[in-house]
Amino acid sequence: WYQRRVREYATRLSMYALPRQGNITTTEFYSTALDRLTVLRAIYNSGIKYNRGSDMYLKCVMSEMKTHLPLRPNVMEETDNNARTKTEERRKDHISHFLLRLAYCRTEEARKWFCDCEKELFRLRLEEHREEIAQFLEHNNLKFEEVSETEVMEKEQLIRDSSQIYGNREKIMVYKVPFVEALELVKHRRVYVERGMAYVPHTELVSILTGMFRTQLSKSLIKCARSLPAVSDDERIMSILNELTTAYSGDDFSSTKLEGQVSVAQLPALAKSSFPPCMRNIHEVFSEQHHIKHGARLQFCLFLKGMGLSMEDVRTYFRQEFCKKMDAETYGKSGHDYMVRHLFGKEGKRADKNPYNCMKIITGSGPSSGDCHGCPFKHMDAENLERKLTAWKIPKIQIREILGLVAGQHYQIACSKYYEVTHNKGDAGFGLNHPNQYFLESQQAQGNRGNVGKQGYQSSQSSSMQGSQSSSMQGSQSSSMQGSQSSSMQGSQLPSQSVSQPVNKAPILTSEDLKELAEDDDFDDI
Repeated sequence: WYQRRVREYATRLSMYALPRQGNITTTEFYSTALDRLTVLRAIYNSGIKYNRGSDMYLKCVMSEMKTHLPLRPNVMEETDNNARTKTEERRKDHISHFLLRLAYCRTEEARKWFCDCEKELFRLRLEEHREEIAQFLEHNNLKFEEVSETEVMEKEQLIRDSSQIYGNREKIMVYKVPFVEALELVKHRRVYVERGMAYVPHTELVSILTGMFRTQLSKSLIKCARSLPAVSDDERIMSILNELTTAYSGDDFSSTKLEGQVSVAQLPALAKSSFPPCMRNIHEVFSEQHHIKHGARLQFCLFLKGMGLSMEDVRTYFRQEFCKKMDAETYGKSGHDYMVRHLFGKEGKRADKNPYNCMKIITGSGPSSGDCHGCPFKHMDAENLERKLTAWKIPKIQIREILGLVAGQHYQIACSKYYEVTHNKGDAGFGLNHPNQYFLESQQAQGNRGNVGKQGYQSSQSSSMQGSQSSSMQGSQSSSMQGSQSSSMQGSQLPSQSVSQPVNKAPILTSEDLKELAEDDDFDDI
């Protein structure tokens, strides 16, 4: 079994002609496919941001390849442990390719995206592992006719001129292939063609092989799409395939390095300096209108949680804002406080919720009239987005560049551009996939990571609470402050006038609240 597997994965290069037989767990199914998908996304995003082949492009892509799809080389003498690890890496590479074929074969757009990214991955590996090309050709039965020395000498100058081989007068190795297999070279006039045959130098084989790879993969994806109904009844496989196209592979920000170091008093300043546009927009609406709808409450509350705010801090912040427009008793019946406790895993199923990543926000339901959640680059029209960016003092030249990225549906790249402009950076230096990642990178860029001190709530906040709400504080609510919140008051210096919401009472939900909750998967237990 082991020797057969070694023969199957003889080189790090593969045309993925045939899938391998065997068993795989659903956990490995998902994680293996997700690792490859992370690499393909890095190739796609880096290709938009940088010129392919540039140093920054290669740095970003190679880093992801070494992390998620490492491939060890063949060595003359290697230990059994190293040989097994090498073989398992190549097996993972092979399996992950076919798993993503299943996920991306269903639509023309998905097939094109997958083909382009896989072709580029194959090209990068050919460039990196040129010493294995001969073995790869033999292993895949790719018999290119080598041109004889006599014929090469007769046509040497034509071949050199056509292929732009100058300076190096050493003997060149040339292969004769049908010109239809060298269309990329023909297109760019980089190959000598005679009687339907292209005379391809060894150095240009990469272009030929990548063209063959894409053609073969494109045909295989169509066949795969026709065969997909055979596994459509298997809910285990289909649920994973459906999730993969929008899956997130980065940090879930269930915990953060800034936990306990960010206070509510800092939010206005942080919103301007370190919030991504989606969260900055929600914070502005919340601060101006003192009310946000269900989708924004979910998105923003989880973001604050991922920033490092404690549950009591978030409860207090929501209470302070909402109670500028409603009295404490109405707020107590609204269910907003229950929602915060639910998201922190203290109510309902007691499942700790993770902050939303960019893909979930972008592909989720967009905001309706009066809503402010979602991704501004995806869900705002161009006119409103331009107005918003202008209000945030983004220069007109950069606004046009951002709008161009949005028009091309490159929403995360547009957000990265916003980061670069607001932080005076020529390059963000990271691939943006999560709002909390944006926040942490912003804090690091400003030298604040790990130095965001715990600050108390400003006196202005306490004074704003003393109006219509002060009378409702003197009853049963003041006593509830002495229990679960007493410890948090000592660390964050909560003012004694802060409104406290009783937590032992079940919230009274309106019909509008029930409708919103019923439509949200996170609250199905309600």
